[in-house]
Amino acid sequence: MGFSGSNGGISNHKKMAIGFSGSCGGVSNSHTSLSTKQNLLEELDISYFINNICNLKCRHCYVGYNNKNDELSIKEWKNVFGELIDMGALTFGNVGKEPLLSWDKTKELLYFLAEKREKISKLRFGIVTNATLMNKKIIKELAEIMPNYIDISLDGTKEKHDYIRGKGNFEKTINNIKLMHEYPRLLEKVFIIHTLNNHNKENLPEFFKTSYGFGLKNLLISPYIPTPKGNGELNISDEKIVEIYQKIANGRIFDFNKFNDLEIIIKNDYDTTKSIMDKLVEKETIDLKNLFIDEYGVIFNKYEYGTNRVIINYLPINDVFTKQIRISHDGYVSNCYAQFFENYPERKEVIGNVKEKSISEILKSFR
Repeated sequence: MGFSGSNGGISNHKKMAIGFSGSCGGVSNSHTSLSTKQNLLEELDISYFINNICNLKCRHCYVGYNNKNDELSIKEWKNVFGELIDMGALTFGNVGKEPLLSWDKTKELLYFLAEKREKISKLRFGIVTNATLMNKKIIKELAEIMPNYIDISLDGTKEKHDYIRGKGNFEKTINNIKLMHEYPRLLEKVFIIHTLNNHNKENLPEFFKTSYGFGLKNLLISPYIPTPKGNGELNISDEKIVEIYQKIANGRIFDFNKFNDLEIIIKNDYDTTKSIMDKLVEKETIDLKNLFIDEYGVIFNKYEYGTNRVIINYLPINDVFTKQIRISHDGYVSNCYAQFFENYPERKEVIGNVKEKSISEILKSFR
């Protein structure tokens, strides 16, 4: 993932997150000029599907793979995670499909990772959720575990969000976020994940003002990517995305004088948004001469406005399997893109299954 530039440090800001696994815990306070650290594939970044079920039917859902059965057991997941940690994995993101539908399993794996983090301080983990199923009990348990990040999906103000995710879901999510105010440290870990599309593209200023009013200061924006099962009315052109990203970076969408301590992250991905990254480089919104890299290998530029900042991440190479790995609920190892398709297990991007081979054997030829 990549970011747009400035020459200062990030030391005055909390750790943030970018990666295959949603926000992922990404740009850390420890970073250096890219020219002084050339090993871009130093740390493994693991995203995993704990299940393949969801309580919503979002118009922009990218998952085309329909199998809901054959889930890995908790023991199998722990074995895979343990092996990956031995191989150098430091980032684990529970990205799907809806982790709160399998909360007992999700929770046990989060506790497992929290125990590992006590010994490996750099290890980070989190979840991606629509948060409609959160409740006081789950929030209390999350506060005990204290994941490095909690990505919550919001796609605009009430009207825009509910059009995409179903009537009444904006209120459910916001009401559950309000419950998190009892745990201020946990609330700080929340990143709002916003899928930019043709339906909500004009809604950003109003949406973020609303989010800020609920105490949410971290926003990650990524574009809607058309998929085989996709919704054509949500399609948004690369040119429009680049125009919006430029306006955000240049302070022309948000009035930063009205905010404090905002983190606005523009997320890129080599498989699905390389053409957008290339255009941002061409426009010099991504400044290749002024890139930084953090301790997890996240490459970025940044724009600072008082205590607020805009981060644009940049991926110069395809790092799937050498750095970033996706594991499905039923054990397939792939990139993210392969899950767009119904025939997911048969696709060339799927390189093995942890039920049949160890993860180290599967990744051996790529590491």
